[in-house]
Amino acid sequence: MTTSLTLDLSTSASILGIQPDLFLRFLKAKNIPGVLFFSEEPKVSIFTLAQLLNTQPEVLMDWLEDQALGQLMEEVDDDDWLDEEAGKAFYQSVLAKEG
Repeated sequence: MTTSLTLDLSTSASILGIQPDLFLRFLKAKNIPGVLFFSEEPKVSIFTLAQLLNTQPEVLMDWLEDQALGQLMEEVDDDDWLDEEAGKAFYQSVLAKEG
């Protein structure tokens, strides 16, 4: 599985906390490097997003991973198969393997 280093317009705008149409106008007006217009809707490099947020790409990627994991955890929040403590233990084991 290949991880993409670009995000769609909606996701990028959401990370920045703005509406996609406002972000698109900004991108077109500023001609920012790292924005790819292969179709009508651009793809935005995570490096460009990190620069716009004045942070490091690694910090942004870690945050995105945490958000995705949090969303997955919410999806199984009411699941009887995996209780809160078991989920927390699993999450800690994943973090320990990464570190």
